[in-house]
Amino acid sequence: MALGLSAGLIHPIRQLTRAAGAMSAGDLSQRVAIRGRDEMADLGRTFNQMANSLQQSEERRRSMTADIAHELRTPLAVQRAQIEALLDGVNSLTPENLNAILAQNDLLTRLVGDLRILALAEAGELPVERVPVDLPPLVERVVHRFTPAAAERGIQLMVKPAAGVQVWGDPGRIEQILGNLISNALRYTPESGQIQVSTSLAGQLRVLDSGPGIPPEALPHIFERFYRAERSRSREAGGSGLGLAIARQLARAMGGDVTAANHPTGGAEFLVELPICKKTAGTTD
Repeated sequence: MALGLSAGLIHPIRQLTRAAGAMSAGDLSQRVAIRGRDEMADLGRTFNQMANSLQQSEERRRSMTADIAHELRTPLAVQRAQIEALLDGVNSLTPENLNAILAQNDLLTRLVGDLRILALAEAGELPVERVPVDLPPLVERVVHRFTPAAAERGIQLMVKPAAGVQVWGDPGRIEQILGNLISNALRYTPESGQIQVSTSLAGQLRVLDSGPGIPPEALPHIFERFYRAERSRSREAGGSGLGLAIARQLARAMGGDVTAANHPTGGAEFLVELPICKKTAGTTD
């Protein structure tokens, strides 16, 4: 019986050893056949789950590398062409032409900064405070910064706060989340449209725009890095494709979340939920 048991173990052990060896050499497609319900079958299932996880991580890494290369290529190419035009005498050395180069450099700087924040947040290494934060004055500050840009396009940027709302979080990171969401709303709201920013006693921040809404096929992917529902329009507006991904990661780092939906009356609606600290009497929307 001992010999028979040993013989029955030899094949699955050899199979696991070969598969593990192939994986260590870089072949992450390795899987083992699973038979029965014994401990060897459990070991095989664990191995396959590990292999799946490693393969998915590698695919995400390759996809991210390709996305970063793609995003960097355009501003670098534009910057190079502008510099070569100056060197060849095609363009003159004027403040206007230098500002065009500086704009591309600013885009690269923002992209690198956004990538760093996103990488730290996804790794759980981004420093985040957890202090009581009064939402209404914070919202007012952020909206005030975006009011001139909205006014240039005739967009009405409205604030509807609920009084006395406090959440646990990092004030700077919450401002960054809201700024990213308002920037996104401005990008898709037509001229003479509206953007409404509101808070609720449940510790929620809501950004609702009067744009075309989010295409149904885009909703499952809207928070993925570099995802754009309308690529050409976002690029022209200077979007890196990272703002929404960063907003969600920052919210989750503070114990909250960001979700997106199409409002029943039209437009895109983004909801930020943060851990509630304190609520007092006030109004909600």
